[in-house]
Amino acid sequence: MHANNEVGTIQPIEEIGAIAREHGVRFHTDAAQSVGKIPTKVDALSVDLLTIAGHKLYAPKGVGALYVRGGVHA
Repeated sequence: MHANNEVGTIQPIEEIGAIAREHGVRFHTDAAQSVGKIPTKVDALSVDLLTIAGHKLYAPKGVGALYVRGGVHA
């Protein structure tokens, strides 16, 4: 979770992503609370997968998005 909606903590996703990349681990973060409020650049965050909830950005409820870095396979 990039940012917590209840207590407001912002996790050090950049550092966690860098560690995951060093060890060849795919890294996913839930950015539903952070997108649109704080910078959320996937390259800077070093994430392979990132999810957002559309209703947090004024889209209809039930709409979301999953970013998948090129070259990442399930």
